[in-house]
Amino acid sequence: MTRHYAVRDQLGHYVAPRDMRDHPCPHLCCNWKRVHPENLPVKLDRKYLRSLSPSELEIELGQYSNYADQREHGFMQVLGEIDRREHSEKLATARKARARERRLTRESEYKDEVYRQWLMAENATNGFMLNKAGQRADINERSLFTGPESRVRAYASPELIEWFEHHPRPTRASWFGSSYSRRAHLAGRRIG
Repeated sequence: MTRHYAVRDQLGHYVAPRDMRDHPCPHLCCNWKRVHPENLPVKLDRKYLRSLSPSELEIELGQYSNYADQREHGFMQVLGEIDRREHSEKLATARKARARERRLTRESEYKDEVYRQWLMAENATNGFMLNKAGQRADINERSLFTGPESRVRAYASPELIEWFEHHPRPTRASWFGSSYSRRAHLAGRRIG
């Protein structure tokens, strides 16, 4: 006896005609042991599940909860998608925390390097790091180590400029910038 199926579910199974609704499903996946509720497929398409918003996923969970014994696979798929999203959120949160920690570590290392270079330059220049214009403008000596080169040219003493020629300044661009700027810094790019 051939049955005529009118509608397909999300997997492409034909849903039994109205007279077969709420009766055991003849598909191999159900094997006449489960009822095929109207518009509630046995299995859900993964793309469909992933396209659902959180509220739509909750609605699906509610629908499958009512038929958990008959639609166990679909119910487990919905629960699996909820778990996958929660796991993805945890991974994203952990990834952001690691990135933040790396940034803080790099920032701390940068500040330590600036301080170390400032101490070395102060020792090498006998404390004469500002020219007369820098002294009149009350410039902070440490700003010469991280600011633009134009600031160094305007306010650095000849001793500090000479020191910078042998010790590249640890600028933010050289420390945090592109690989090109880091290579230029490590290659000992000189002022001037």
